[in-house]
Amino acid sequence: MSAVMKPFADALSAQDARDIGAYYATQEAGAGVADDTLVAEGPYEGLKFYEVGQKLFRSGDAERGIPACMACHGPDGTGNPGPAYPHVAGQPSQYSQRRLEEYRAGETGYTDPRLFNIMATVASELTDQEIGALASYMEGLHPRANDYAAADAPPAPAPATPAAPVPPADAVEEGQPATDLEADAEAGPVTGS
Repeated sequence: MSAVMKPFADALSAQDARDIGAYYATQEAGAGVADDTLVAEGPYEGLKFYEVGQKLFRSGDAERGIPACMACHGPDGTGNPGPAYPHVAGQPSQYSQRRLEEYRAGETGYTDPRLFNIMATVASELTDQEIGALASYMEGLHPRANDYAAADAPPAPAPATPAAPVPPADAVEEGQPATDLEADAEAGPVTGS
């Protein structure tokens, strides 16, 4: 728990905390903007700053044992509520950067460190530059980006024309075929010429 929020959270009952959590779960994150400044030096020279974070978020770094962030937080950063992996998309980069730095340093106020330890292990391998880039990328990551991508996609094909309804059996005149298939069957096989 954040040291800033702890005094406020300590005063809440368990039900109050659930109610506040439920309220915030219904809120939509605003669309942040990721930093697209070019990296001038180091291993990521020539990439845009957010691209460093995007690479880590989407692919991780297997060589250093860093899993892709999206494996737990989802491809659009909206989280995974089952195992309690939070929504990270649209978070202000300053907040995400501070939290990643706290994970890397092993600083926690959690009484149950199980979930903290997962992130502490992941963040322990991240450089300052990577933490900043991840925070920037996550700020610019939001589900509405998927809406823009969908707007640029070609339109979906029109639905097929529904087949003509089959009249009820009692509405067919005696001796007449009830459907086109029956008429085709009565006409016999089609032969090629």
